Amino acid sequence: MVVYSLHPDKINKKVFVMTDNYKLQKIRDFDTGEKKAGNWNPPGIEWFDGDGRNLEKYKDPDISYISHRGSLIISPRTHDLIDSMINDVAELLPLPFNDETWYLLNVFNQVDALDKENSRYKIYSTGKVGWLIKPAFFAEKLPRNKLFKTPLYPAIYYSEDHSDNNKNNFKKIVEENNLFGIKFVKVWES
Repeated sequence: MVVYSLHPDKINKKVFVMTDNYKLQKIRDFDTGEKKAGNWNPPGIEWFDGDGRNLEKYKDPDISYISHRGSLIISPRTHDLIDSMINDVAELLPLPFNDETWYLLNVFNQVDALDKENSRYKIYSTGKVGWLIKPAFFAEKLPRNKLFKTPLYPAIYYSEDHSDNNKNNFKKIVEENNLFGIKFVKVWES
């Protein structure tokens, strides 16, 4: 079993920001492990242009981040490729953007599989425990070839079971279709 954390691809020069700070707080509420489709009020989004770059010269990503690592934005093309095979662990919430519909990926599959004792954390000089640096997991609690989050940390993870040759999973779809904007970073292996 291998666990990957989904990270922004450094090649991707376009990421989203929200245009409404109140709704930003609501996006942070996605780390609750609950479905949101029945009570969805989409925020306004735009490409981040805080450094004055000409964004028109950069390719639009297929998958991008918005505001923090636990929230992914999915392009219309990506939606069509992944929608049916992630619906047991995540939902795609519509976001109107530039006369298209993009989607916020809400991973509601929260799995209490984090091995806190064997994980590494940032420790401050005061002794206070900070953010998670290197996670460890209990293999028997991990889902097979699925996206998931842990209850304590907002990162999106993907667990891959090498004994399962099913090609219809999130990681394979991203890789085989050269979807651009995120990368899978191996964070743990059993």
